[in-house]
Amino acid sequence: MIGNLPADLGYYFSMFARRIIIILSMAVLLAACSTRFVYKQLDWLIVWQVGDYVTLTGEQKDELREEVRNHLEDIRVNEMPRLAAEISQVAAAVADDEFSAARADDTYERILAISDEFLLGIVPLSAKFLRQLDDEQREELFENLDDLNEEMYEDYSGVDPEQRRKNRNKSTIRSIKRFTGRLKDEQKALIDNSLASMADASEQWIEYQRDWQRRFRELLKANPPRPEFEARLTDLFVYPRNFHSAEYRARVDNNRQIMNQMIEDLTESLSDKQRRRAVEKLESYAERLTRLANSP
Repeated sequence: MIGNLPADLGYYFSMFARRIIIILSMAVLLAACSTRFVYKQLDWLIVWQVGDYVTLTGEQKDELREEVRNHLEDIRVNEMPRLAAEISQVAAAVADDEFSAARADDTYERILAISDEFLLGIVPLSAKFLRQLDDEQREELFENLDDLNEEMYEDYSGVDPEQRRKNRNKSTIRSIKRFTGRLKDEQKALIDNSLASMADASEQWIEYQRDWQRRFRELLKANPPRPEFEARLTDLFVYPRNFHSAEYRARVDNNRQIMNQMIEDLTESLSDKQRRRAVEKLESYAERLTRLANSP
C-alpha cells in the first residue's frame, strides 16, 4: 500500500516548498511509467512550473534548469535504487501477508528519512534561486502563494467536519484501489471505521501552514547571508515538524498508528486476486525505478 502513505505527510511542507518537492518528486513517479528520455525532460517541466509562481528572466531560467538537471541526475543514481528496494520489500511482505502495523511504521520511518535526505539536497539550489529574486519577484511569489493556499485550505478542510471526513475517505479508498482493484464492502467499512477514529487536525494543520508561510516570507525579505539563509531554509524545508506543538505531534502520530493498523487489517483481508494485483503493481514500480536508475 505504498501509494497510500499517511496523509499527514502533507502537513510537512508549505505550498511553495511542497510544490517544488512535488514537481521534483515527479522524477520518481514518472520513473514508474516512463523512459529515460521523459525523465531527461523534467528539468524543463520544473522550470516551467516554477514560472507559474514567479516571472523569471531568461538567465534565471537557464541557471535553475542547470541546477535542477544536476540534482535530478543525483536522484536517479542514488535515490531511486533505495526507493526501489523499499517498494520491493513492501511487495514481498504483502505477498507473504506479513505487512503488519509495525512493518508499516518502519517503512514509513525509512521513507521519511529518504525524504529528508532528498529535501536536504534541494536546499542549496533552492537557497541560491530564492536569494536571487528581486523585490518585485518576491511580492509576485507571495501573492501567488496566498491565492494558492486559500484554494488548498478550502479543498483540504472542506466546509465542515463531515465533508472533511467524506473527502478523506474518498481519497483513501481511491488510493488503495489503485493497488487492489475493487474493494469488498467489508473492506470499505474497515477503512471508514479506521478513518473515523482519527482526530481531525485540519484547523491546526492550516494554522501551521500559515505560520510556515509567515516564516518563509520573513526569510526571503530579510535575505541574510547564505549560511544563515540555508540554515533557516533547512528548518523550513526539511524539519517543519519542529515548529509544531507536542500536542499536535502526538495527535498526528496517533493518527499514523491508526493508519498503520488499518493497513495491516486490510492486507490480511485481501483476496488472492487482490493480493496478486497489489504485489504485481508494487513490483512493477520497483522494476521500473531500478531500470531507470541503471539506464545510461
